[in-house]
Amino acid sequence: MTAQSTLADAVAGEYAAIYAYGVLGPHLTGSARSLAAQAELAHRNLRDSLLEKLDSPPAPRASYALPFPVDSPTSAIALAVHVEERCAALWRAAVAAAASSARDQPLAELTNAALRAAAFRRAGGVLPGTVAFPGA
Repeated sequence: MTAQSTLADAVAGEYAAIYAYGVLGPHLTGSARSLAAQAELAHRNLRDSLLEKLDSPPAPRASYALPFPVDSPTSAIALAVHVEERCAALWRAAVAAAASSARDQPLAELTNAALRAAAFRRAGGVLPGTVAFPGA
């Protein structure tokens, strides 16, 4: 895969993440809802940044299939973890495809996705909150 194609995949993942946060956010309250709002904003900002860098970015879809129904705070947090793990996998691929001099941003985004996933795991009471190899 080329660096451009992995960045295009990452943009598609950011679109899907934004969609998912729109679905899961209303099921959360308190600090979990604030965490989801911060994560959604981070994905929106990242999407906007990537759209400026790509020669021909993919278009967003009208809707995205969710891996399971979201109808409670527990399923909303599980979806947030799933979203961040998926984004971490996309950014991991971007790190691998990038030239060594261009790995800073993909690595930072892999780290950010892993940190968000860990925060949602902790919010859901899952311990340990981290995984050994994010995005693997």
